[in-house]
Amino acid sequence: MAFKARIVSAVFATALGASLALTAGVPTASAAAGDSFHPALPDVIALESAASPHCLEAAGWRVDNGAPAQQWDCTGGANQKWSLVAGAAGSIVNVNSGKCLEIANWSNQDGAAAQQWDCTGGWNQKWYWTHIPGTGYTLRNAFSGKCLEIALGDNSNGAVGRQWDCWAGNNQIWYPMATN
Repeated sequence: MAFKARIVSAVFATALGASLALTAGVPTASAAAGDSFHPALPDVIALESAASPHCLEAAGWRVDNGAPAQQWDCTGGANQKWSLVAGAAGSIVNVNSGKCLEIANWSNQDGAAAQQWDCTGGWNQKWYWTHIPGTGYTLRNAFSGKCLEIALGDNSNGAVGRQWDCWAGNNQIWYPMATN
């Protein structure tokens, strides 16, 4: 594996503790204590699931809009590398495709698919990082307020990412990994 040690530290999480304002008339989820758009991490990371030894990727090296985010054995491939956009954007961009991780169709429903799409700056493409002491981070969508997860109990390659109410289960915890 081409990964360095896991980067998990409370030092990375900064408290935002304020509600987000309306942007372009779109209400957004409120930030919770301990949230930040993204902690002080390397520019490019892999996201390893706490529930399985798999990494989040854009499925099948696809570069098209709508390609699902899924878990797969960690290979170090560019489709498993994510660039963190600094500042208010809070976007997570796939290195292979240059597209942003988002929740499809601006959904606020449990089970809505995580996918990649052209980066628009929409709130459905922004993510809060919440440090879970003693473990990793949850990624909470700024529009829906729900967390990125892999369906509970599905440890298989190809299991798709989705959003669900945040409860900090292992299937919602992610370890940001520095990449080579």
